[in-house]
Amino acid sequence: GQQLNRLFFWPLDDELALGSHWVAMKKLGLLVMFVAVGTMLSGCVSTGPTQSAVSAGEAEKIAEEITKLDQQWSQTALTKDTAFLKSIWADDLRFTQPDGKVFDKEAALADVEGNTDTVTSSVISAYKVRVYGKNFAVVAGDHHATGKDKDGKPFSRKFRFTGAWVRKQMSTGERKWQCVSDHSSKLE
Repeated sequence: GQQLNRLFFWPLDDELALGSHWVAMKKLGLLVMFVAVGTMLSGCVSTGPTQSAVSAGEAEKIAEEITKLDQQWSQTALTKDTAFLKSIWADDLRFTQPDGKVFDKEAALADVEGNTDTVTSSVISAYKVRVYGKNFAVVAGDHHATGKDKDGKPFSRKFRFTGAWVRKQMSTGERKWQCVSDHSSKLE
């Protein structure tokens, strides 16, 4: 006990340490330490609706921008627009498929290019963007795709996904939102 106390509080001689003043100072020191730690942590955790360190207007603008990108991403199931995917997927992308396979950007693009399904509908629903500052956001939602597989058999696939988006500095100097991580789970 006494050695530990001396690590966190100023050293006093043994006689004074036994006195009531030391006990009061020890309690005060603990209180100050708890308040300091609590104050530091309160800056890291927000109870606001967007969990954001930006203004509500800026968070709304960021959410709209990312929502638009995710909606366009959903439509690439129909269009196979890999150029668009290359632009929104970060070079260090990690994509976890429902079966647990983890793809990097190159493998994910190859999977899109090699897909022989004919998708006729691709819709995102139950979608939410949480903004955590000017350069980071987390998205979650459901994706429903319908169409026919390579053998002409109709399919209807539903997934729940979570993605992390980061506003990155491009080599051109432009700052652009890119998905750095995505995970989906099959619902049906």
